[in-house]
Amino acid sequence: MNGSRLPPLGRKIFSADSGNIPMDDHGLPDSMPSAQSPDIENPGREKSRVLKRLLAIIGEHSISAERVGIRLSPEDLKLVFEALRTHARKGEAPDFPSDDEIRRYALDILYAELVEEPSNVLYTTRTGPDTMRYDAMTPDFWIECIDILERTLSP
Repeated sequence: MNGSRLPPLGRKIFSADSGNIPMDDHGLPDSMPSAQSPDIENPGREKSRVLKRLLAIIGEHSISAERVGIRLSPEDLKLVFEALRTHARKGEAPDFPSDDEIRRYALDILYAELVEEPSNVLYTTRTGPDTMRYDAMTPDFWIECIDILERTLSP
């Protein structure tokens, strides 16, 4: 196992116990199509913040899966990411194909935690000089975050 305690997926990523991770924008663009919620003050920073949370969740689940003899593969993660996109677009729940019940359970649990993130991660919009509004992610913003996550973890 590599030093990050995550399955080798082509790039070193952060695990839940990585310590302090600088909250820069990780080079993520601030520009978004206007249909996606132009009120986000700093979309790159918000994407970075979401990415950090998602990487930590995947790291924790990878460690837990290893405890029961399951190593989450890039293909497993791709299945979860596609299920998250489908849920965001259509509201459909996944049925992960696997002959291995433990692996299927590990994918279901990872999906179940990640699918809640759009309502758990709020972004701020300044509505006045001293006031902020907190909004949940839009489906388009969430899908964009999933895309970034998948690119980050892909070899």
